[in-house]
Amino acid sequence: MSGVLAGDVGGTHARFARVLPGAGPVELRDTAVYDVPGSASLAALVRRFLDEHPGPVAAAAIGIAAPLVGGRAEPVNLPWVVSEDELRAAIDHPHGHLLNDLLANAWGIGELPTSALHELQPDAIGLGGNRAVCSAGTGLGIAGLVPAGERWLPFASEGGHVDFGPRDEREDALLVWLRARHPEWGHVSAERVASGLGLRAIHAFVTETGRAAAGPDLVAALAVGDPGRALAEAAIAGSDASAVEALDLFTHAYGAVAGNVALMLLSTGGLYLGGGIAPRILPLLERGGFLDAFHAKGRYDGLLERMAVRVILDDTCALRGAARFALTRLEEDA
Repeated sequence: MSGVLAGDVGGTHARFARVLPGAGPVELRDTAVYDVPGSASLAALVRRFLDEHPGPVAAAAIGIAAPLVGGRAEPVNLPWVVSEDELRAAIDHPHGHLLNDLLANAWGIGELPTSALHELQPDAIGLGGNRAVCSAGTGLGIAGLVPAGERWLPFASEGGHVDFGPRDEREDALLVWLRARHPEWGHVSAERVASGLGLRAIHAFVTETGRAAAGPDLVAALAVGDPGRALAEAAIAGSDASAVEALDLFTHAYGAVAGNVALMLLSTGGLYLGGGIAPRILPLLERGGFLDAFHAKGRYDGLLERMAVRVILDDTCALRGAARFALTRLEEDA
């Protein structure tokens, strides 16, 4: 039986899987994860997967960390341009679709069991309504879902690239420091702060401005491994003052951005935190700084205090969403 090829391509990893049509949530088969840095192109990654997992493909949908215009994108966090024509040639089939990675995340929420969601703040509204997705990973992605009868209609955005809005003297200083260090950016976006890249920049700000010094153990860990993971682990353990300060600044900034998203999309149906960072720093999110910043919206504090906030624990959410998108397109064309 022909299935669909699903993909989720971010700045660090590319995930692929096959999914067969059928009732119920999608079931991923032949899953594979490849490194994006060093890869020649999207087509090369797709062909590698198909070489390793041969079989007929009735359609494909790949989530890409970029806005799609006319079936083409120039991702800022990926090393190559991508297009639907390239994907269709790679699968040798006309049903090849690209979609924004956060749009794929939004499509995937309905495919997740409740066990794949961690409730950071319970739903005290109970009326449903719009949903929002705010995902910090390599970059920062934002999407939404609008209820339409029994279905949810996801939509994409590039909200991660709005201006970063500092809220206190510490964040004011961070903004000034980032602007001075990177005049080539043109503006300091939310993604420059509330993302994996942003976390590293925040840590540099903390150490270079003398707010805290990095200890030798952290310096060694930063040099040889995943900097974000090293900072998160040190902050959770409380073993390094610079990591604790950096993660405190990060969680407050991320909470403020998520609160902005919740207001802009009026997500009375819940705000979902996707991406790889939130599950990794869950103990820090639960300490309160994230929600304090999420709530701090003046006259709308009370509304945000009642909105559900849920962390997506399943790192295949976007992959499942891409599969559901492809299956939906097949059903519509049948």
